[in-house]
Amino acid sequence: MAHQFTSGVFLNSQPAWHRLGTVLDGTLPPREAFRVADAIWQVSARPVLDTQGRVIPDYQAITRCDTGEALSIMSGTYHPVQNDQLVLIAEALRSDLEMDAVCVLAGGRKVTFTARIRNASAEVGRGDIVEPYLVGATSHDGTVAFQVLFTPVRVVCANTLAQALGRANGNNRRSIKHTRNAAQLINRLPEIIDLQRRQFTAGIDELQAMAATPCTSAQFAAYCSEVFADQLTGTVNDKRGDASTARPKVLSDLPQWEGLRDKFAGGLIGGDLPGVSGTVWGAYNAVTEFASHDAGR
Repeated sequence: MAHQFTSGVFLNSQPAWHRLGTVLDGTLPPREAFRVADAIWQVSARPVLDTQGRVIPDYQAITRCDTGEALSIMSGTYHPVQNDQLVLIAEALRSDLEMDAVCVLAGGRKVTFTARIRNASAEVGRGDIVEPYLVGATSHDGTVAFQVLFTPVRVVCANTLAQALGRANGNNRRSIKHTRNAAQLINRLPEIIDLQRRQFTAGIDELQAMAATPCTSAQFAAYCSEVFADQLTGTVNDKRGDASTARPKVLSDLPQWEGLRDKFAGGLIGGDLPGVSGTVWGAYNAVTEFASHDAGR
């Protein structure tokens, strides 16, 4: 399945789009959240054997200790980082964070938590609340470095994890190699969180200006033409297989255009909130809802 969801917990009465996992009211302490998500287990490095039962040098099988499942085959220099290192980061930052989700993905190959940053939510319009998250992630197959990142994406599956990682850059991501431990990150994170909180608060003015700026259907179409410009290159035949009917692509040729247009016209989640319908903020949310929810799903 595309979401690769194995187990998890979703807090604050907010389920994931796939409707899997445990959903609870309110929040939980980090270690309890990991326990409910079935993410409190260790991995060990075990020898890799050939068909004759002989050890293959310089390789190791990273194995989930509670189930015995081999999660990956890694080089001998790879050092597993335990899930508990993510717990330690969340516990060290409890005064700054409120746990929101913990996910085990792909049978345990990836583990992640999402936490809300306290005192950093704001209203763009009345009832339209935006807030930043801190996401902690690691993998036991080498695909994701042990890291924390600041993102507006609530990670609930493999797709949203990929989106959060794709959006992150050097200014809002901190990672370590699988040869060290979380203590190297913990000492600096409080000051980094404070900086992110101040940057987020400063950026709210821009979002509120978007909510106060009208956007017509024609302007929304022009905006989408910019966003999806790479998909509008080349030509399309009005009659299948007939090159003589070729013409430049237009928005209506894109399979997502009808859905995008409907979102902007009022089908957007939260589209009934003040400052959304018919505004630049509504146009932005129509596109991001498509990219983060529809396309990711």
